[in-house]
Amino acid sequence: MKKRVVYLILGIICFLAGCSTNSASDEPSNTEKVGKETETKTVDMDTLSNLSTEGTLPDLKKQPAGRVTASISEDTADADKGVSEDAVDAAIPYLKDVIKEDNNPDILHRALIASLGSPSYKETIEAAEALNPSFEDPYLPRPEAANKEADPAVENSIILLDASSSMLLEVDGEQKMRIAKDAVESFAKTLGSSSNISLIVYGHKGSESDSDMELSCKGIEEVYPSGAYDAEKFTEAADAIDATGWTPLAGAIEFAAEKSSSLEGATAIYIVSDGKDTCGGDPIKAAEQAASEESGIVNVIGFNVDEESEDQLAKVAEAGTGEYYSANSAEDLQTTIEYEWLPSTIDLVWAPVNIPPNSWEVLDEYKRQRKELDKVANIMRNEEERYEAALAKLTEDEIISEKLQDEVTQLIQERFNAAREELSELEQNKIDGVDARQKEIREEVEIWVEEMKKLKEKSA
Repeated sequence: MKKRVVYLILGIICFLAGCSTNSASDEPSNTEKVGKETETKTVDMDTLSNLSTEGTLPDLKKQPAGRVTASISEDTADADKGVSEDAVDAAIPYLKDVIKEDNNPDILHRALIASLGSPSYKETIEAAEALNPSFEDPYLPRPEAANKEADPAVENSIILLDASSSMLLEVDGEQKMRIAKDAVESFAKTLGSSSNISLIVYGHKGSESDSDMELSCKGIEEVYPSGAYDAEKFTEAADAIDATGWTPLAGAIEFAAEKSSSLEGATAIYIVSDGKDTCGGDPIKAAEQAASEESGIVNVIGFNVDEESEDQLAKVAEAGTGEYYSANSAEDLQTTIEYEWLPSTIDLVWAPVNIPPNSWEVLDEYKRQRKELDKVANIMRNEEERYEAALAKLTEDEIISEKLQDEVTQLIQERFNAAREELSELEQNKIDGVDARQKEIREEVEIWVEEMKKLKEKSA
């Protein structure tokens, strides 16, 4: 009897324990609770009602990032479509909640913006609005005397730039090499308007140590091959040079003379150096030989040189039937190039054609600005596709009617048509800006030409 009672009690306990276990298993887990909570979307209808649906560029710049699109990058034509599809799927639950609250077309349009709107409008539109023509200012030297005129017969100009270690020293608080590069780049632009241009550097190999003497003295290189002047490429070539070693001036002149022998037409050599030859060569003989081989004249600027170096450089210019000029400061160097190595009368005749941005440069500028404006257009296109995809999915799932889909689609199209119209107006403004800047440069050049002609008449 006692045993039966014990068994009965144990059975009751087991039964109760089993019931408790079943009850626990019926309760949703913490994970399931979170999942169900996230499925319930809170819709702030007041905020939604205040969201702008205007298609102006200022309104687009104010557009907040969509609930599920904050991390989307879509400023290029090949924006990730996979990300957009994922965003559409993630937005559907929120859109369903909005529709439950109000299935008005305008509200659904705003909900699409609130959930799938682009986060990139502000920065991209502002970048497009800030575009300005990138034409370089014309290099128009304005000397007080114009009595030195380049030989109009010169068809090739070779600039020799000293890159020896002494060019690392400073003049007026600025490194001599940097000063020389700036002056040479300006000078090349003027020469390049009427002749082929070449840049040869020397002394830029090795170091000033005795062990590197042979390497450095052989370090002569044409970094900009003789040809038409290209501002970007010439500047890039010059800027890549560092001053490091010895001064193979004679070798550089011989190198230039050899290069000129393969060129058609007369050649003029222009040397910018801060010292005499330190590699055992005879630059005076080299200059004399260069001139006798009809390589043209050899002009020299001695930049911040000592008396001994100046004596040698002056004799180099004399032997090369050219001119020697002394420059002791950054201002002297730039002024000497502007005042003494001026474009010829022929250069002045052709300046209005050669100096202003040509048609290809203008087209390149149009393309550069179009590329920035296209980024805005691409964002609009990608955003519109997300909206249409979301509407299609809602219609397919029978959440909205085809009639409502059509009404919202019309609102979307009206918005983007207005935005594209403003973007087109912005593009035209940018084109007008390019044309206006080209005209300004042309007028600057024409005024300069007239000034130079008058100076030449006075000094004749």
